[in-house]
Amino acid sequence: MSWTRREFLTRTAALGVFGAGASACSSTVDGSPRPGAAPPPAEQSVAPSGVPSIRLGIVQYQPYTVEQNGEAAGPVPDVARAVLAKLGHSDVGIELFRDEPAVVAGLRAERFDLVGGVAVRAELCRETRYSLPDTVTGTALIVPSDNPKGLRTYAEVVAAKAKVAVMTGLAERQDAMRAGVPAADVVEVPVAHQLVDAVRGGQVDCAAFDDVAARDMARVLGDGAVVTTESFFPPGRSPVIGAYLFSAASAADLLEPFNATLRELHDSGEWLELVEPYGFTAANQPPPGLTTEQACG
Repeated sequence: MSWTRREFLTRTAALGVFGAGASACSSTVDGSPRPGAAPPPAEQSVAPSGVPSIRLGIVQYQPYTVEQNGEAAGPVPDVARAVLAKLGHSDVGIELFRDEPAVVAGLRAERFDLVGGVAVRAELCRETRYSLPDTVTGTALIVPSDNPKGLRTYAEVVAAKAKVAVMTGLAERQDAMRAGVPAADVVEVPVAHQLVDAVRGGQVDCAAFDDVAARDMARVLGDGAVVTTESFFPPGRSPVIGAYLFSAASAADLLEPFNATLRELHDSGEWLELVEPYGFTAANQPPPGLTTEQACG
């Protein structure tokens, strides 16, 4: 079975592959109450200021969305709340979903004003409205803490004749081979945590994965024995770009001020302050000038 990266991250979060904090953090998941959860807030509740609440749907996966003290946290909800608060929307109702199709269907049905945790894709660009790009993710290598072979990108893997572990069904296998790594030196593993295990056990010299997820796994599972390289973009493949998706109705009034405020958040450095605690770095900030139209291709 071949998964998209987004499907993989959603499923590993649901299964807790990356460790604690993968459980849902709002009172509803996939539209159904969680066992023992507080009753969901009314969708059309009104804040004391009289500003109608904003309904935000999120595709849940770590470390983009995590649970902290029973609240949705992480770059996706935190950045959205920061932007919306600056626009006067202090009452934001968040609903988490395991699967992207479900939350996109909710957006189409006007159940949400916007959704987060959805990568920019051409087919969605044609029928909905994206915000400005909010995140970019590339690739990082998981290496032993002393990185004895000095591996930084696939170029060093090729030069050192090193072995690299990748997860079955994801893009890193093709990326590595496109960069010149021989097929015999690409070792596939079926489960994400085995990338770290393979490096720690010496079966491979490094493992390649989504940069943000790689850092999270190294931190949670590495026990100090592994580190990650700086993010890089493999030749021949565009980075994964994350943005917020708006319903047709909400885009008319909300998209333009949301974009202006999101841009201010990035330009001021406040965006980086919000996302750094979750393992994001300046490398995950979209390059200046990257537009929604360019991201949509």
